[in-house]
Amino acid sequence: YGFIQNTVKATFPRSQKFKSVLSFKEHMVLCRFADQTAVQLPPERRMIGKKCMGLVDLDRIWSAEEHGYTAYVSSMEPESCSPKNNLIVGSSSDRSLRVTA
Repeated sequence: YGFIQNTVKATFPRSQKFKSVLSFKEHMVLCRFADQTAVQLPPERRMIGKKCMGLVDLDRIWSAEEHGYTAYVSSMEPESCSPKNNLIVGSSSDRSLRVTA
């Protein structure tokens, strides 16, 4: 979330689905809005920020899936533990890549 930039190793949006509908600049605006989740902000602004965070996370999940992973978003509790309390949890869909104990 927040400020992002294209680099040699990473471009934004990450997933093909998001790339088909959002430009880099539009994605950057989405990320800026996703950064607006601080407790001291008005509730309606925080809600917009959380929804934008969800879209950024969805782009990341779809990108992971395009690269052979399964992924989902989970939130840490209590919500106050972190301003950005979402976690993306992923695992390889390829059983040969899984580590066994």
